Amino acid sequence: MDNVYVYGFYILIWPAITLGVLILICTATYRDIKKAQRNNTDIV
Repeated sequence: MDNVYVYGFYILIWPAITLGVLILICTATYRDIKKAQRNNTDIV
């Protein structure tokens, strides 16, 4: 019975980790865009 909870937690933690990484990438991209606009340069 305990293995069910462990496997359930293991399966449910991955969307949380993915969401965290997505937020990190979006935040970094937003900061780069703002920095490029401030310096009047392209982001690419």
